[in-house]
Amino acid sequence: MKHGPFTYLLEEVLEGSGKMMESYHLEKGHLIYQPPQRITPIFEIISGAVRIGSYSPAGEEVCYDILKPGDFFGNLNCLGGQFSEFAKSLTPVELRAYDADFFKETIYNNPKLAAWFFKELVRRWCRAEDRLYAVRSLDAAEKIKRILPYFQDQITDSSGKTNPLLKLITFQDLADLTGLTRQTVSKVMRVDVLRLS
Repeated sequence: MKHGPFTYLLEEVLEGSGKMMESYHLEKGHLIYQPPQRITPIFEIISGAVRIGSYSPAGEEVCYDILKPGDFFGNLNCLGGQFSEFAKSLTPVELRAYDADFFKETIYNNPKLAAWFFKELVRRWCRAEDRLYAVRSLDAAEKIKRILPYFQDQITDSSGKTNPLLKLITFQDLADLTGLTRQTVSKVMRVDVLRLS
């Protein structure tokens, strides 16, 4: 990430930038935020992985993305109060937390940072559209096959341990991301493993 906000802070050597950005080390399973919290900093993942999602009417977690180092999340306060999600660490994580107003102001006023941010937004938007297409158009095996490449990365957490991302997520996470049931995901994964052996 050449032109992210941390690079901007380093290049501009802003006075008082410590008030605009803080670093956090959180353990696995830490709720970074959850409803009804609507105001959050903007978080950047330095190491580790984070699950973001919301809650079903029954109070169960529903995953709608798994984020990796370099990804951003939080509330930019652009949705008119409709923000209602949780963020939970899947591993020990290191995060940078940016003041949301500072984050928006630096993006608005720095063309390189704006270009980087728009690219990040479009990338996440395309990923969401691709998943929606798969949910509506593909059979169960094709849905799983389409999403698995995203989870082939090795993720180093903040303690220095490296894990395959696929081992950090559950069948329920895959089910939420593909519109399937946990049982269907389990069955498809078992059949694929047998086919590959």
